[in-house]
Amino acid sequence: MRIVLEEIRSAFESAKNEERRQQMSDYMRGQFDYYGLVSPIRRELSKPFLKELPKEPKADLYLLIELLWQQPQREFHYIAQELFFKIAKKTLEKEDLAFIESLIIRNSWWDTIDFLAPKILKIYFDKFPQERNAWVDKCVASDNIWLKRSSLLLHLKQKDDADIPYMFETILRLVGSTEFFINKAIGWLLREYSKKHPEVIEDFIEEHRSKLSNLSIREGSKYL
Repeated sequence: MRIVLEEIRSAFESAKNEERRQQMSDYMRGQFDYYGLVSPIRRELSKPFLKELPKEPKADLYLLIELLWQQPQREFHYIAQELFFKIAKKTLEKEDLAFIESLIIRNSWWDTIDFLAPKILKIYFDKFPQERNAWVDKCVASDNIWLKRSSLLLHLKQKDDADIPYMFETILRLVGSTEFFINKAIGWLLREYSKKHPEVIEDFIEEHRSKLSNLSIREGSKYL
């Protein structure tokens, strides 16, 4: 897998763009280094790896995901989570929640959380629903804002399988936060579910208007 890592590195370095590299780093407040690969170019470079790698054994793939996550350039983190998503339904086992959590709390920013929580966590909790509530309890009680945001966004892509009462319960446990990324996530959830359940969401907002942040209300009401 270390050879594969170097092959990915070589592919990314062959297309690096110094001007975009700085722009992308500035956009993320200087938290990550970049090769300056815009999404279409990065996806094209990643395509052969994402096509062939899922054939490898689980242990090797999880090692590669970990190695990719340890790299400083953000493009490595993107291909790592995209690879994880391709193999998650087939490979995830109950004990792998700790691995997902380790990715959430390292190299954390909205761009990885907004992939890992609604996509990888969704697959995991679809397979192991009995693990959800205890993990959410842990996240809500945590000082880590990205775990808190993840406990909300794991609901985002549930569609017809959404547990809306539990989503509301989780939201109410996090209202009162002054953290932008928490209040934005609450608004995002409410906005998303207002598309199919406008009356339910509108009633929730009205009932808890005094508790919800202005940001959450504004975001959640966009389609109402």
